[in-house]
Amino acid sequence: MASAGQGIMAVVLTHNAPDSLARCLEAIAGQTLPPASLLVVDNASRPPVCLNVPPAAPVPTEVLRSETNTGPAGGYAEGLSAFLASGYAHAWVLDDDMIPDASCLERLWAVAERDPGSAFVFPISRQIDGTCGLWPSWCGFIVSRQIVEAVGVPMAELFWWAEDTEYLQWRIPEAGYHMQVVYDAVVDHDPIRHGDGVPLWKYYYETRNMLYVHFRVKHRLGRYPLNMSKLLARAILREKGGRFRRLAVMVRGISDGARGKLGIRYPVEPMRERLSSGSGTGT
Repeated sequence: MASAGQGIMAVVLTHNAPDSLARCLEAIAGQTLPPASLLVVDNASRPPVCLNVPPAAPVPTEVLRSETNTGPAGGYAEGLSAFLASGYAHAWVLDDDMIPDASCLERLWAVAERDPGSAFVFPISRQIDGTCGLWPSWCGFIVSRQIVEAVGVPMAELFWWAEDTEYLQWRIPEAGYHMQVVYDAVVDHDPIRHGDGVPLWKYYYETRNMLYVHFRVKHRLGRYPLNMSKLLARAILREKGGRFRRLAVMVRGISDGARGKLGIRYPVEPMRERLSSGSGTGT
């Protein structure tokens, strides 16, 4: 079984979260089936990522740095492009706030190796409140080179929000690749960049991308009315102060989404990590 990891490249995206990244990389190095290689995509962290890999559990590591924060959409587009340029057959894709259990990759691979060319295999995410479930996002899934070659990389133009929906929940399944879930493979998710309140730029990108994906990618209404209603309720009722500014950026997001105007079109303040809750992570 140990030799199977030689075909796997771990791809981790990070931004301004050195402590969280260190926990994630330590968990990767401690896997019962470690990956053959580790690529850290540094999405314009300040200061830049500087790694000290523990000599007791070395995984050959490379840092791919962007001087511009391209969001998860651009960051994973870069990371998976680098994966395609490598000689590895499978990518294990994680956010920096994911801490996989020690046997996570081994258990994922036990399912992936049954049909390695079509492997699209997800763990269960354990949230800080103890709830567990499947959230098809950048949560430590395995994807084969064959799939990425067939469908391409994520849409960098989406920048933030719904890029995982478009890629993982729509484009890959629409190409005929079935998502598999391994219920005894677990990652702990500690969303360390969530704080009080929601910045204006998040309202813009969430509004824009939600509309774009529903109407210009999926070409169907789906859950759009419900999701948009929830966003409006949050903007008007839950957040204090600045109600009209939030509505204004949402109108701009609707206009840009309807016209297909993507990319980084609203300024983004750098995000910083908060102290880890430590729940479920052992830290």
